[in-house]
Amino acid sequence: MYTFWLLLVCLVTLPAMAYAHLRLPFHTPNTRQLRIARIVLLATGVAFGWVMARIYGVATELNPVLVFVSGVALVHVPAACVLFLKRYRPGE
Repeated sequence: MYTFWLLLVCLVTLPAMAYAHLRLPFHTPNTRQLRIARIVLLATGVAFGWVMARIYGVATELNPVLVFVSGVALVHVPAACVLFLKRYRPGE
């Protein structure tokens, strides 16, 4: 049953991850800053996903790969929300 909820988290957060990386070029002034932003997001996501997979993959019966993927994508949700709000700023 928990695997179903984990799949649901993946289905919600993976599009947020894609949205964040698709919208980043519109909000960064040059390719160097774009590359740095993507590296920071991906490195933070991989680190968080790895730690969560190591903790919850061992302590529970959850699939460690799904835990890793959901952890990586979950880190991108705040960035996706900020980029969404920046896209729809009133008055600009």
